[in-house]
Amino acid sequence: MKIYSRPGLFVGLVASLVGVVACSSEGSTSPASNPPITEAMTQTPTDPASISAPTSSASKEIPETGTPSTESVAIEIDADAGVPEVASVALGSPVVIQVFSETEQDFHLHGFDIDLMGDDVTFDFIADKLGDFELESHESGEILLTLSVVED
Repeated sequence: MKIYSRPGLFVGLVASLVGVVACSSEGSTSPASNPPITEAMTQTPTDPASISAPTSSASKEIPETGTPSTESVAIEIDADAGVPEVASVALGSPVVIQVFSETEQDFHLHGFDIDLMGDDVTFDFIADKLGDFELESHESGEILLTLSVVED
């Protein structure tokens, strides 16, 4: 009997044997290895109220499920009107503030630290902080909007 010494041949043979043994145990039908599937296991654990679409309401920004609405609160500001606006949104609401001006200006939303430059700018953010926040024109120093973020 002649023995050939080839690295990998022995390892490959052992790996093949282990694979055969492992495959034969997968087909086993013993109760310990494959418990029966019950009806409770096939049901999905979802709450129908949490997956249903929120109902729309003009006065409600947060649906009854307690998750923020996916609809943005839209606010338009005329920077040249000379009259500061006041708006209120629910905590967690997406907010879009569009500012129109006859001249290019630097606008700053305090508290959210968003600066935009232009004559037609759009602030797009999530109202994730409680409190009152001012939108200011840095050129004129005027407060254009006081945004109140409140709990619903």
